[in-house]
Amino acid sequence: MTSALPRIPEDSPLREAIESRIPELSDALLDAAVKAVRWPTTLPSEPFQVEIGPLLAAAFPVVVTGMIEGRQLSTAEVSAFAVPIIERHAEDGIPLPVLLTALHGGVRRFWELVVELVPDIDAATLAALGAHLSDLAGTCSIVITEIYQDSDFVLRANKREQLRTLCKALVAGDPTAAILAEDASVELSDRYDILAIDIDTAPTPQTAHDVLVAQRRMRHAQHVLYEFGSADILNTFDGYAGTVLLPTPLVGPGALEALVDALATRFGVEIYAAECRATELLGIPAAVAETTEIARLARQLGGHPGLHHLEDLLFEYQATRPGPARDFLAQRIAPLQQHPSLLDALEMHLRHGADRKAAAAELFIHPNTLTYRLRRVHEFTGIDPSDPHGSRLLAAALTIHLVDHAEK
Repeated sequence: MTSALPRIPEDSPLREAIESRIPELSDALLDAAVKAVRWPTTLPSEPFQVEIGPLLAAAFPVVVTGMIEGRQLSTAEVSAFAVPIIERHAEDGIPLPVLLTALHGGVRRFWELVVELVPDIDAATLAALGAHLSDLAGTCSIVITEIYQDSDFVLRANKREQLRTLCKALVAGDPTAAILAEDASVELSDRYDILAIDIDTAPTPQTAHDVLVAQRRMRHAQHVLYEFGSADILNTFDGYAGTVLLPTPLVGPGALEALVDALATRFGVEIYAAECRATELLGIPAAVAETTEIARLARQLGGHPGLHHLEDLLFEYQATRPGPARDFLAQRIAPLQQHPSLLDALEMHLRHGADRKAAAAELFIHPNTLTYRLRRVHEFTGIDPSDPHGSRLLAAALTIHLVDHAEK
């Protein structure tokens, strides 16, 4: 049963001011909520707008209805629009005090905006507005606290952390993996399909915004993985890169490619990935190291997003293995670092081969200029790009250069 509150007239200018400006008020409220919190670093409200904005806007008609009818909104009514917002923040690791602070900062700003929009508002309506907002803030605070204290919610969060710890142990070849699996009530598969995911290198140091983006991607990844057959899929994804272990044969042919596409769509970014099928438990560490390197190489070398295999990058993978050959090639191409135009000329030459007109056209230079620059490459490196053997050496050297400088 709901309690009575002061009624705001249906024809009040206050109603029109709110209903005609819902998107504007929603954005302003969300911005104020974010700014009300003392984040370690400045955090813009834009990351919240896409996901939280529509949910917040949907609350306004419900709140206005309660004001006109002069009644307290029921917990069920508030929960309908508040719970999806609260659960997202809880899963993203936003602490309870932070969310409560944001709530009251947003409500306070809403009050200020309404007073600005309707400067001639009468005292009775202003008092009624205050009563409704105070009651709404109280109900929201209760709903927030209940969700954060919900035992099932806490258990799910703990289970996710157990699965992450187990996955890290399997990836590291930790002998305690069997014990961790038993603690998490997970029956280990004899074989796993391995999927390495690479979006970007995690920034150092991370800002509050970086942490929030990573947490949100982790939440989205968990939801996508649930849709692919199991709540107990193991993964170490940290919002930037990681590994997914799927029990063989949980998914069929083409499913991993579909999974990568689904993650890219949910994140709204390009994803580079690599797979290794039906890997035995003892082979997981080596397979993860290989697939992780393949996915990273695909990103660093500017390859196409999506799923990659060793055969797609066989030359690049081998050329970048540590050893004296790699060091030799890195030293040979090092002098070109101070001459970007020569590096570009070499890259186009290797891409187009004997077709110098096409290579020159892509650089917007004359073929004779390209010939001159390739001659300079020869002078700096001691390797002739026009010689077939030299061309292969320089291709390997350029690959090493691109990988070494991809993160700089």
